[in-house]
Amino acid sequence: MNSKLSDDYIHACMSAKRTTQFLPEPPAELQKRHVHIIKICHDLSLKLDEVRVSDVAVAINVTLPSITRNITTLEKNGYLRKEENSKDKRVVNIVLTDKGLALYKKDVHDFHKRNTELLAEIPEEDIQITIKTIHKIYHLMEQEYI
Repeated sequence: MNSKLSDDYIHACMSAKRTTQFLPEPPAELQKRHVHIIKICHDLSLKLDEVRVSDVAVAINVTLPSITRNITTLEKNGYLRKEENSKDKRVVNIVLTDKGLALYKKDVHDFHKRNTELLAEIPEEDIQITIKTIHKIYHLMEQEYI
């Protein structure tokens, strides 16, 4: 790889980052990261019997204190509720409320449905290679610079 290609890659990443502006605007009391957490909670609930706060932290690669602040905001605004874990009373599970599920449907599911139609002309293999490459480059840069 030469430095021009490296520069082109970083430029493409900056453009890719700007695509987040097309995400739906969340309700006034939330930020886009909160909607992402709702999506992660929903996705995890399809795979796990009980979704713990720590499961969400691992899934989005953040610290427990960081995710706890965000979970508290979502709970305070009625998008999810905390429950005791059935196996360990010291562990807290999180469950989306009807309000959280409605936000998931409107701002996540419907957005991705529309996006799927919009991006239909790009071969899936190209998108999968792009995703894989971005993750691979990020991992290498993370090891080098962090």
